[in-house]
Amino acid sequence: MTTIATSEVHAALARAADQLLSAGGADGIVSRKDIRAKLLSLEGAERDLASALYKFVDGRDAARSARVTKSDIDAAVAFIKTELIDKHDLDQNGLSDEEVARMSELGKQAVALARQLKKATAPAAETTAPTGEASGLTGEALAQKIAELANGLFLDDFGSEGGYGFAPFHAAAKLSQLTQDTFRATLGLTDGPKQKIVKFEPGDRSLQKIIGVGYDIDCGPQAEELVRFMKANLREISATVLGPYNEELDAEYPVYIVGIDAAGNLVGLKSAAIWT
Repeated sequence: MTTIATSEVHAALARAADQLLSAGGADGIVSRKDIRAKLLSLEGAERDLASALYKFVDGRDAARSARVTKSDIDAAVAFIKTELIDKHDLDQNGLSDEEVARMSELGKQAVALARQLKKATAPAAETTAPTGEASGLTGEALAQKIAELANGLFLDDFGSEGGYGFAPFHAAAKLSQLTQDTFRATLGLTDGPKQKIVKFEPGDRSLQKIIGVGYDIDCGPQAEELVRFMKANLREISATVLGPYNEELDAEYPVYIVGIDAAGNLVGLKSAAIWT
């Protein structure tokens, strides 16, 4: 196994937390009954991590009466990131096999899902569909082609209160891996407004959201073609949201769905989540 970035393990953990939150009802409480039903819809490493995370959260307070809330989940995730994941990245250069071997079972399950998600996105360029063949384009030309395929589609994700269209995005680079750190460095992010990464996760969920929106507006085949094309021409596709929310700023917060092209550039789509 190769070294895996801690940011990718964080993203897997965040994905599991999202599964827990989606299992809850309108009251914001995730009961044991809720999570049992949710686990029936999950498989493999994702099911294992969601189950283990719920047990971890539920076990932190025996007086909770068999229910957990968003604040419970957020607190547990913050603890797991710091104490069960980051502390094992001794050289701060990603988690090696030796470092993973020393992790708790929950940490290992987060790594297992991160590796599965990474593997699922990396081989996507091997699709045999005609529109899924690599185009040979890179950089700005590739970004423009992706934007053409996205014309008329929009993003409806990350709790956005409204849909927002797409613009082409590319940044010249020589990336071998896409992590929060390499993303931040490539864009030259600072500590200013809307410069902090508040969400960094594998892009598959957002791509599926785009397809869902496409079918809602009778553009399903176009959305599927867009996703096939992106997967054929980009690797390590990730979705990144910048923030955090500030009521004194305008309501649009940048969202990037980007990957690494054949030349190592960062290429894809830029959109926004609308929070008020």
